[in-house]
Amino acid sequence: MSRLDDAGVVVGAGTASARRRAIDLATSLPAWAAVLLVWAGGRVLSTFWLLIAFPLAARAMPENGVWGDGHGFGAFLVAWDGQYYEQISLHGYPDTLPLDAAGNVAQNAWAFLPAFPFAIRLLTISTGLPFEVGAPIVATVAGLVATALLYRLVRDRTGHAAAMWAVFFFACGPLSFLLQVGYAESTFLALTFGALLALERRRYGLVTVLGVVAAFTRPGALAIPLVLGVVALVRWIRARRADGRVLETFPLREQVRVVAAGLTMVAAGLAWPVIASHVTGTPDAYLETEMSWWVNFIGRVEFVPMTPWFLIAVRWLGVGGVLIVVFLLVAYPVWLLRRSTLRLGSTTVLYSAAYALYIFAVSLPMASTPRLLMPLAPLFGSPELVAKPWMRRTFVTAALAGQPVLVAVLWLLGPP
Repeated sequence: MSRLDDAGVVVGAGTASARRRAIDLATSLPAWAAVLLVWAGGRVLSTFWLLIAFPLAARAMPENGVWGDGHGFGAFLVAWDGQYYEQISLHGYPDTLPLDAAGNVAQNAWAFLPAFPFAIRLLTISTGLPFEVGAPIVATVAGLVATALLYRLVRDRTGHAAAMWAVFFFACGPLSFLLQVGYAESTFLALTFGALLALERRRYGLVTVLGVVAAFTRPGALAIPLVLGVVALVRWIRARRADGRVLETFPLREQVRVVAAGLTMVAAGLAWPVIASHVTGTPDAYLETEMSWWVNFIGRVEFVPMTPWFLIAVRWLGVGGVLIVVFLLVAYPVWLLRRSTLRLGSTTVLYSAAYALYIFAVSLPMASTPRLLMPLAPLFGSPELVAKPWMRRTFVTAALAGQPVLVAVLWLLGPP
């Protein structure tokens, strides 16, 4: 016998029964077990695609993909940016900035923040493990923590089902292989999701600790104190309405804690350029280092906030590219303000706006942009994205089919 599934497609009774058994099993698991199962399945899937890509590395990967003569699978997992993290972990940062033939600052380790490589150093020193083993271990464990925190962050607002969809897209999606390679992404994601969850619970001390560590893990942590500031401002206004009604209490002691937390995180977020300049003796050492990656895309230009996306749009697509950027600037806020997205809560929506603003203001769109957008993963918990069967099938197919494509395009031909 056959019947119609939820999308009106005829399916066999055996297929429907198997699907129902799988759904029943998934829904009967405790939340922690379901999250762990999805995360583990994602790591198996990512490892499979990386193992498939590994034999092609010797031919496809440019010479600067892996340092040295060793091209084992471990070295493959710490390629590209991993080479700089290895240098930092083993030798620290250079006292003098390298220069190219024209006397401009060349690509160097100062573009990469210290928390991730120093964490690996603690592991390798205490265990004797080599960097190429320690880095994936730290990244993978941090990826598990990030996945669990993402579930909690989304579940508290939109429920278990939406949170599990967010976990699936995050742990099994096209970029999920980055959760287990020698990149700082998973560590930054764990710190960010943890800070947002702590902010929702008004645990300002924990927010401060996580926000400060995030500021020394990857750029973009300034979005956290920005969200804290907006939330605090709204609470302050609600506590002092002109008509005299108090909609929400905001005690002075709590205000002081919020201000202290915000200022501490802002100071941490602005500290690295100061440290780089002090150690190297070169003004704007960090900015010049970051912009050395821009040269191959738009040449050497002066940095002006809010212009990078327009610069590359004009360089590669002309007027049409500018129109695309303008469309994104309009469409993204509109989508954030949709009722379904707002169900994720003000903290998540404000962070998604603040972090996207940071990416637009200071980063140049390139191969690394997709991974820079990974902190926006809580948006996958919007119920609207999986409201209908055809939407779920589309997103699942895109997630599973997209990973081998991005492993090939980014990790083999990269850098991502």
